[in-house]
Amino acid sequence: MKRRLVSPLRGHSSAELGFSFSRRACTLLLACFLPASHSLARAAAPGEFFEKKIRPIFADNCQGCHNPELKTGGLDLSTPEGFANGSRSGPIVSGDNPENSRLLSVIGYEEKLKMPPRMKLSDPQIAALREWVMAGAPWPGAEVTSPATVAEQQAETEELLFTEDQRNFWAFQPVDDPAPPEVQTESWIQSPIDRFVLARLEQEGLAPASPADRPTLLRRATFDLTGLPPMEEEIARFVADDSPDAFDRVVTRLLGSPRYGERWGRHWLDVARYADSTGNDEDHRYPHAWRYRDYVIAAFNEDTPYDQFVREQIAGDLLPSGGPDGVNRRGIVATGFLALGPKALAQQDKDKMLYDVYDEQMDVVTKAFMGLTVTCARCHDHKFDPILTKDYYSLAGIFASTKSFRLPRTFVSKPWVTPLAPEEEYQRYLQHRDDIAAKKFEIVDMVSEHVERHNRRLVGKLAKYMLAARRVYHDGAVLGDLAVEERLDKDVLGRWVSYLSPQTDDTRLHLSDWQSAPEETLPEVALAYHAGFEELACEWRETMRRWRKAVKKAVKRKNMPPPDRPKFDAEEDPFFYDVNFSERGPFALSEEEQDAVIPPPTGAVVAGLRQELKLLEETLPREPDLASSVAEGDLVEQKVFIRGDHHNPGESVSRGFPTILGGRDEPPITESSGRLALAQWLTRDDHPLTARVMVNRIWHWHFGEGLVRSPNNFGKLGERPTHPALLDYLAERFVDGGWSIKKMHRLLMLSSTYRMSSEAAADSLGKDPENKLLTRFERRRLNVEAIRDGLLALDGSLDLEMGGTLQFGYGTDRENSNDRLSMNPEKVDRRLVYLPLRRANLPTLLNLFDFGDATTTTGKRSGTNVAPQALFMMNSDFVATRARNLARTLLDDGSTGNAQRLERAYLITLNRRAESYEIESGLAYLDRLGSEPAASMEDLDAWQSLCRVLMASNEFIYLE
Repeated sequence: MKRRLVSPLRGHSSAELGFSFSRRACTLLLACFLPASHSLARAAAPGEFFEKKIRPIFADNCQGCHNPELKTGGLDLSTPEGFANGSRSGPIVSGDNPENSRLLSVIGYEEKLKMPPRMKLSDPQIAALREWVMAGAPWPGAEVTSPATVAEQQAETEELLFTEDQRNFWAFQPVDDPAPPEVQTESWIQSPIDRFVLARLEQEGLAPASPADRPTLLRRATFDLTGLPPMEEEIARFVADDSPDAFDRVVTRLLGSPRYGERWGRHWLDVARYADSTGNDEDHRYPHAWRYRDYVIAAFNEDTPYDQFVREQIAGDLLPSGGPDGVNRRGIVATGFLALGPKALAQQDKDKMLYDVYDEQMDVVTKAFMGLTVTCARCHDHKFDPILTKDYYSLAGIFASTKSFRLPRTFVSKPWVTPLAPEEEYQRYLQHRDDIAAKKFEIVDMVSEHVERHNRRLVGKLAKYMLAARRVYHDGAVLGDLAVEERLDKDVLGRWVSYLSPQTDDTRLHLSDWQSAPEETLPEVALAYHAGFEELACEWRETMRRWRKAVKKAVKRKNMPPPDRPKFDAEEDPFFYDVNFSERGPFALSEEEQDAVIPPPTGAVVAGLRQELKLLEETLPREPDLASSVAEGDLVEQKVFIRGDHHNPGESVSRGFPTILGGRDEPPITESSGRLALAQWLTRDDHPLTARVMVNRIWHWHFGEGLVRSPNNFGKLGERPTHPALLDYLAERFVDGGWSIKKMHRLLMLSSTYRMSSEAAADSLGKDPENKLLTRFERRRLNVEAIRDGLLALDGSLDLEMGGTLQFGYGTDRENSNDRLSMNPEKVDRRLVYLPLRRANLPTLLNLFDFGDATTTTGKRSGTNVAPQALFMMNSDFVATRARNLARTLLDDGSTGNAQRLERAYLITLNRRAESYEIESGLAYLDRLGSEPAASMEDLDAWQSLCRVLMASNEFIYLE
């Protein structure tokens, strides 16, 4: 039987050859035999045309590389079947629009890919190929297929897109609802999840660890849910409460604490790669990023259903507002999830910048909500997972049709911000602000002509002023008499004297030539300064002229924001800057001094304008709140970029979702960006990944490892679930429970699995060294937020104010400016979650304790154990201050002795009672340091040392 000409789509990846892909591959040959209007269709023997004109072109110029053996780029041009199957990127002739066929583009040298690569075909050869393509590219010997057969072939093609193993991969299967298994030891069961864990242990002949004691359990739960240690009274109350539901009440209390949202919001901010600046070399501030951070904290505290949380972050601006003014403040702020990634704003290839941003947005969405590394398919089909390059660009089309920039193509692009107010209110504010800017410019424009004329006269005498000033400060000449003698302005000369006079520890290197010049060469040196200054002055006048012209244009158009007034960079020429722009610069003019050089008629007009400006400034309405966000943009007809190169576009793809997850079954996205459709698709109850990924994250943040230990990668290279049935059970309960995260906390924390101790039997360690079977609770180090905030809580210094921002200003800073540094967490008492993070300069403390880079989505922080961590606890001023404050608190209670103080020190730092041997060794330690049994503030140093030992201990740093 003849082989039917159907593409198995075995190479959806971008080919080395780079031909584009078309879903009409299997209908191509049908089109070849349909009537055509071209001259070839009217020829008596189209086969003869092919044999005489087309086959020789292929044989001489193409088949050396594109033959059955080499198949460069997946393309074989020696047989009709090979031609019909196309390249790895798909067919090379479009059945929809032959004129736009990839074959004609590459032989015409119309794009980056050019074939044949060594020499362009002759004009007659190109004309022959065009005639053949326009006639339907008939190839003698090809099998004619009927429309019915074509439909069958398309269905067959769908089957051949993926292998059976790919289609059956566990992560792409529907979520099951398994019944909790039967177990032998029923007494251990406190929650349905215990059955899944215990059944696996019993199957392996293992037993779970014994329960954790009450202080350990309380410390674990309190750090887990709030990121802070329990207080003394909380420990005493729980230890004394022997009721069966005592721990239940603890969990309820902790879930109701505002500290819960700060702790678990910070977990999500890792996933959202949150930071307060763009990163990269420019590292521009995101001045409104904090609103997204506060939204996340509030969402966790309010137990926002997770499906709503997902929809808001992807498409919150498109959801109904429910408010009287029609502005969905919450939804707009939530889209900061997409807006706050790293951006190379100064990248001059703006198309590359934009598609890098779309790629980054796609990466965070697909990893955060689906646990898939979809962006690996940017240049070729995913090498391990069934994600096609076309899938990548179908998703890319969604983000390319979304506004992420207000001015994307300026030299430094401007990210998109949205006013959290009705549009009319915001436009009124902008208009009023523009009116102020226009009025200021009107004043500047009117004054500048006279000021420039005055300055030109001063510049012309610069050398004369310098020489006269030296006669005053060096030779003792009388300033007033000299000014009259030399016909100089007395006040200006006085400022030159102040400026040029040598200063103690003078570091003004730009004046060194002047200060060190011999007396006889001073006139020459002064003239050299004068020449350089005058050249810069001319350039600066031209800069200001261009600025005034641009402002006039903006004011006239009214819809264009006026450009900022130029600022001269002091580092470019310190002498020019000092003389012209510093507060007491010799040629600098205050507003009053400017008025003095303006003719009286002009001065009266300027005075009136200033009154108008004052009234405008007094009546300026408050600036509406703004949010870093995204918005619907112009719809983009997205192309597949061959090998990921935006300069090399291939065929168009429609906006949509990954094929392996049923993306082709979804209705086409035609009228919008597709963000809302994406959000709704992700939060369908039957989506195989969204619920699984989130319950796995919750498990990971409670137990230190997820049921899938690669929380951002549920694909082939990720870990397989250790308890797949339990993962599905939790996902099903999550959806059934209204996507409530707090319900999931309770389900996990009230289990015997969560309440196990970290002590494991020898056989458990031997058979389960990595604790994948959950034979015990995994001992783990506190993360940097819990260490730092916990230390502040111990000494009572922690500031529990919520929300708001500690970062001010806009734009970037000079490369070596300290303003580019993140705020030092050792110098601020707010919780660490509220400290702004500059991506390019994260604090040392965060880097030391494995915070991450805040640039890519983080599902699981790395865990290092290095000497500098211990050295920080032993030597840092931050820990020393905490220890001293705690020591002072202990000594303030004069009614107790050292033994009682030691008891309290252990309770505050390690959240348990001290053992008798610890009391004895602690007293001996204090005694060696000279502390009296009835300690007083004179023993503060000794007690500070002891408190620091406890704070630096593994028992404080690690969570049992």
